[in-house]
Amino acid sequence: MGQNESLAARFAGVVGSLDSGGSVLDRFCEAGQLMLDADGAAITVHYDRASRHTVSATSALAVMIEDVQDVAGEGPGFDALRSEEVVCGDFGLLGGTPWPLLENSVAELGFTGSILAVPILTTDRPFGVLVAHRLLTSLTFDQEIARFLSVSMGAALAAHLTPEVLEQELTDDWSVRAVVHQATGMVTSQLRIRPEDALVILRAHAYSESSTLVDIAGRIVDRELNFNGYFPRGG
Repeated sequence: MGQNESLAARFAGVVGSLDSGGSVLDRFCEAGQLMLDADGAAITVHYDRASRHTVSATSALAVMIEDVQDVAGEGPGFDALRSEEVVCGDFGLLGGTPWPLLENSVAELGFTGSILAVPILTTDRPFGVLVAHRLLTSLTFDQEIARFLSVSMGAALAAHLTPEVLEQELTDDWSVRAVVHQATGMVTSQLRIRPEDALVILRAHAYSESSTLVDIAGRIVDRELNFNGYFPRGG
């Protein structure tokens, strides 16, 4: 099993282990925090626009970190959006950061630790940023996981937020729709999650493997791919 496939299976397992009572965005935000072994995380869309909005956060501190970046007009989140690369900074530790205004604001929060910004990338443009933080630690974030989340969450969340994308990808052939529907049901059963979560996980896996939704669905129906087999519940 390749690295991306292993990470996709792990991500699917993490999402499947979460409380299904919240929104897809909330579950993906929490899954991002858990995958990165962070203490908190937030997803903000329209990052550098007047319509900027934090759509999900796992803690009050995660919201405050996003607020101070917004006020300062600088920080890992802004740089990640503009560069479309993962950006990390250490605050209150040895050395400084490229964001002096943000450093002052973060110091007023009493925060000491690392802030990681992961651009959520779609096929044409980034539409948001996952910002995670870790308190008082010398451990570094896993960059491979961060890069995986960047593309896979972008594909999954973009599909969730704009359902038309899925409709365009599928043809009018009933058999194609049937195999995607069947695969969605199988993943729902394997991970005991909602069908809408299963569908965005399929899309994320397809993106991470440079494949298509229909191909991934066919592999699941043919039992060549089994998320539960990669990440057993309770394992």
